[in-house]
Amino acid sequence: MIEIHMEIEEHLPKTERRFMAKYDRYEPKIRDSTAIRSLKTCAKRYFFEIVLGRTPKETAIYFAWGSAYHLFREVLEKEYGYGHDRPAVFDEEKAKQAYATAALAGTDYWRKHGQDQDAGSKYAFATMGRLLKSFLVAFDFWKKEKLQGRIEVIAVEQAFNVQLADGSYTSGKADQIIRWSRGLWGRDFKTSSKPVEFYSRTLEPNDQFTRYTLSEGKMSGEVVRGQFVEVLWNAKPTKNKDNGPEIHEFTTSRTAYQLEQFEHEQSIINKQLELYRQTDTYPMQEISCSFCPFHSVCTKPTEGAMMAQLEAHFKVRPWDNTRIGLDD
Repeated sequence: MIEIHMEIEEHLPKTERRFMAKYDRYEPKIRDSTAIRSLKTCAKRYFFEIVLGRTPKETAIYFAWGSAYHLFREVLEKEYGYGHDRPAVFDEEKAKQAYATAALAGTDYWRKHGQDQDAGSKYAFATMGRLLKSFLVAFDFWKKEKLQGRIEVIAVEQAFNVQLADGSYTSGKADQIIRWSRGLWGRDFKTSSKPVEFYSRTLEPNDQFTRYTLSEGKMSGEVVRGQFVEVLWNAKPTKNKDNGPEIHEFTTSRTAYQLEQFEHEQSIINKQLELYRQTDTYPMQEISCSFCPFHSVCTKPTEGAMMAQLEAHFKVRPWDNTRIGLDD
């Protein structure tokens, strides 16, 4: 029995379904950027991932790596203090204590969920040693920011659930809400092994950053100008170079027109999803197959073979972003 913490969409009864009718449906009524990104990639993937709640039995190593770093940044900020609880002037001793607590949380997470990669792996940088080095680089970056006083952290791990123009809701959790140059911004922490110049191309268009800017504005009642995106970069070491860790900071802003257009497009996406539910049909977008985790399922020639592949290699873990926590 799967425990569900969210309200799910109503689907056709099993007797009226035309595809994989025996499987329960777990599609959340309140969709976040992860769910919509899945849909925009491929409607069939959305069906497997969000409607059926399937996920690979083995967690990709980069998820554990990113979550360990994310936890480090969260604990560092909370332990040091932010908003009204932050020290009036930079407190070196408190910063060191915050770092020690955060590093312990991050390394414990890696021990539990990760595994050091060997030198031949694509993710050869993902080791405990590199993780600790990444924590130190991020801590130095964080200290400089505090000493400069250029950014004030208003909120950490701020959950939101806001209503859109068509009456539907969207939700998520902002890593931070910050004030910079008298303006309100969101901030998101990312990890990446891709070339930095490539990453900069992903900032706009970007569903998450637009959705968060729109939602944070609705939640705060204040104009949110966009997102700070802080990227921890590491790559596979080469013969003469460690290739990280490095911190790169980007900003990506949104205009009132962009936010209005985005909100309108969500209403069209919701109508599209309603049609999929009514017909129990989720067309595949073959252009996305080469990097899709469900590729092996869609290659099977019959529905029975597809279901057998799904059961053998994927577990049921419904996507539920109302459960706050890295493990979820």
